[in-house]
Amino acid sequence: MYNPLKAKLRRREVTFGVTVGLGCPEVSEALGNIGLDWISFDMQHTSLDTETVQAMVQAMSCSNSVPIIRITSNDPGLINRALDIGAYAVIIPLVNSREDAEDAVRASRYPPKGIRSWGPRRPALRDPDYAATANEEIMVIPQIETEHALKNLEDIVTTEGIEAVFLGPMDLSMSLGIFRQFEDPKFLRSMDRVVSVCEAHNVSPGLLAPIGPVEKSIEQGFKLISLGGDLRLLIDCVEEILKRSRSITNSGIEA
Repeated sequence: MYNPLKAKLRRREVTFGVTVGLGCPEVSEALGNIGLDWISFDMQHTSLDTETVQAMVQAMSCSNSVPIIRITSNDPGLINRALDIGAYAVIIPLVNSREDAEDAVRASRYPPKGIRSWGPRRPALRDPDYAATANEEIMVIPQIETEHALKNLEDIVTTEGIEAVFLGPMDLSMSLGIFRQFEDPKFLRSMDRVVSVCEAHNVSPGLLAPIGPVEKSIEQGFKLISLGGDLRLLIDCVEEILKRSRSITNSGIEA
């Protein structure tokens, strides 16, 4: 197994991805073919189930995009299943302490480094070296999305096996009592702290939802940047096309 996303992040490259919640393999296949570094399948806040996500991961398997799965909770069984269907990285929600991070890493590693159970599923069947390489290539990515996690940030990012974290801006701003107020000094300080602590420990900070121009996220130091969710991007695109189309017809009527 070789994880190109991990290699890019170790070279301190900025990577771009999209979060997918629409359960259609054609979506992941199409997105995989446009040059994204990663595609995140959201099983936490959508109706995506294991069978659907497996089909979507299979559909993008000929692309160079890395499949990431966000599971519903920090549960060894869910981590095991996500990896067995082909995830190269697993996003763990609500990681609030070193213990939470250690539990997630342990669940992602085969013995003797962890407790992951061997399953002869997709990755193992197609890659004879999977068992020997998975422990080093698989990524566990905690979400920093609560005030509690901020207090324990250094403990989380210095946990052995953690090489990236995702900041969850919606939940974090809600936890701070300033929901969606992304220009509030309290939120900006929190975001800067996530980036600075990560940089100090060679951990890649990520932004799981766009909250401003991509240029700003790059300048702030984020290395995993989501361009948005598939449904939101679809709505925004159609709305913009419709707006332009309406303006053309309205101009014609006025003329």
